[in-house]
Amino acid sequence: MSRLSTLAVSALALLVAVGALLPQPARAAGDSAGRILPSDYVVGSWELYRARFVTAEGRVTDDDNGMISHSEGQGYGMLLAVAADDRRSFEQIWAWTRQELFIRDDGLAAWRWDPKATPHVTDLNDATDGDLLIAWALLRAGSKWLVSDYKAKARGIVDGLAELALADSPYGRGLLPAVTGFDAPSQPDAPVVNLSYWVLPAIAELEVISPKLAKAGLIDSGLQLIKAARFGPEMLPTDWIGFGADGIRPAQNFPRHYGYNAVRIPLYLAWYSDDHADLLAPFADAWRKDGPLVPRVVEVDGGTTINEMVGPGYLALDDLLQCSLQRVEMVAAAKNFEPTTYYPSTLHILSLMALSERYPQCL
Repeated sequence: MSRLSTLAVSALALLVAVGALLPQPARAAGDSAGRILPSDYVVGSWELYRARFVTAEGRVTDDDNGMISHSEGQGYGMLLAVAADDRRSFEQIWAWTRQELFIRDDGLAAWRWDPKATPHVTDLNDATDGDLLIAWALLRAGSKWLVSDYKAKARGIVDGLAELALADSPYGRGLLPAVTGFDAPSQPDAPVVNLSYWVLPAIAELEVISPKLAKAGLIDSGLQLIKAARFGPEMLPTDWIGFGADGIRPAQNFPRHYGYNAVRIPLYLAWYSDDHADLLAPFADAWRKDGPLVPRVVEVDGGTTINEMVGPGYLALDDLLQCSLQRVEMVAAAKNFEPTTYYPSTLHILSLMALSERYPQCL
């Protein structure tokens, strides 16, 4: 495993070089004519990702944050394992997640697990994007491998979110980032939301099995908020947004930055649909404002660059945006998966999933 994690090769090269090592014969690359399929890029990238970030016990490690694990990362790992048809890894990640994070009494997952802390979970609050990602992965796994218990668990999680983690607003029902800490009186401009927690493709699929979630109308409210949350000269949303009675604005108790959270908003939007070019274009334009692609953390009031986002994963995300906007016919950066650190590597392979599922012509 450590040998694989050091290979600086593209996902396509990986499929050729280690195809014989893949544990499931059904995962061999290409179609009957030997042509590379869009999904093969995900499979090959997952082999490298798993070797770098997933422990033998099924814990997805965040090396950007002291090797902690969190519900978000566990959800991403489960989702990627399903996409790669790697049932063994999925079951390992789910078993660890179920044992270590599902320790609340409401059916949601504790958000953070620290290997250096005793106990490992010191904050029992949840993270609604992590809950959504875990439920989405369970739903897809249940459909792929015909496991009804996975679907039942997925419904239980999102039913819990619909009951405990929603708030009213002028834009409809909003998804709180957690059950506690973001509504009144916790925040002066409550409710406070994080638009990158609206995992739109997950919500669309999970609504089918959860009438409670469907009734909340989170797709509509999310699209309305993306349209309304345009701040400063760059017309970008902040990571944290207050949308109470006084209108929508950057949240008072958080940095007024478009940053590492909000960078996922266009990812989920492009993955969900190719019908919202008007909402996607400002993100792509802001990244390319000064010429070549420079993903940036931006102070929204003045449009000042705080720092640049570094990692091939951000280039892959730009590939997805440019493809969705029909500005390119083929993508290049996204195909060449090389693990760096947890977060940009995850964005990279998620972009490959979105391209494979929504825009295979660009691969």
